[in-house]
Amino acid sequence: MNDVVLLGKALADPTRVRVLAALLRTELCVCELADAMEMSQSTLSTHLQTLRQAGVLATERRHKWINYSIEQGARPAIEAVLTHYADALKADKRGQRDAERIVRRLAMREDGCCTLGFGQLDTRETP
Repeated sequence: MNDVVLLGKALADPTRVRVLAALLRTELCVCELADAMEMSQSTLSTHLQTLRQAGVLATERRHKWINYSIEQGARPAIEAVLTHYADALKADKRGQRDAERIVRRLAMREDGCCTLGFGQLDTRETP
C-alpha cells in the first residue's frame, strides 16, 4: 500500500511529472535536467529525492556525474500514466519547452556523457 501512496505523491507535482516525462525519453544527469527545465539544482534535487523515495528512479555514476533514469520496474506504470494523459502533456507549453531544451542540452554531450556542469545551455544559445 505504501508504494502506491509514494507513487501518487511522486505524480502529484507538475515539476515531478515534467522530470518523469524527460526521463522517459533518455537518462539525464542533474545538470542536464536543471538546464533543460530551467530550475535550480537545489529545487531539482528536492524533486529527485521524492521520486527516489517512490522507487521510480534509478541512478548510475558516470565520471563525476550521477545519471538518472526511470527504474525498469516502475517504467510500465509511469509510461501508462503519462500515455493516458498524453494530450494534456503535449498541450503544456512548459513540457514542450523542456523537450526542446533537452535535445539541445544532449547535443552538448561528449562521448555520450555530460562534461559541462550547470548553466551551460543558456550561455551557448543565441537569443
